[in-house]
Amino acid sequence: MNNKSIITMVILLLAILSLVLVYSFAGTDDSTKTPITVSSEGPFPLSDLINDIKTKDYYEGYDNETLAWMESLGNKKVFVADDAFVVMNSWDARKIPSVYVCDAYIEEFIECDVLENHSIGDVKYPRDVLLVKNVEYLGQETHDLQGS
Repeated sequence: MNNKSIITMVILLLAILSLVLVYSFAGTDDSTKTPITVSSEGPFPLSDLINDIKTKDYYEGYDNETLAWMESLGNKKVFVADDAFVVMNSWDARKIPSVYVCDAYIEEFIECDVLENHSIGDVKYPRDVLLVKNVEYLGQETHDLQGS
């Protein structure tokens, strides 16, 4: 083989490898967003939740490792879901409308990436603590309270 053939084959091989590499990176978006429904009455500081867990009777028996992990997260914001506390940074928290109403409650629908999930522990009203990012706001639903 002459030099031109070898150079052509090397260039062709590099082009094929480049295409494979580009498609492999483009196709690795395995992150699936998790749908979560939170209360519109938020956010509140994570430090408030940590203080409640340490001092309120209904958190008696909390998991010390979960609390230490929560304290390590720093200045985060919290929304409440039915079975979880949803922790996020201020930027993501601003994407969710915060509305306080009388005689009704508002559910906010979001999708996000769940980074970590910890349990508060063996407490009277057990909940998970979810650390999330990349919050996407999907909408809301208002529910009237019966008898009001």
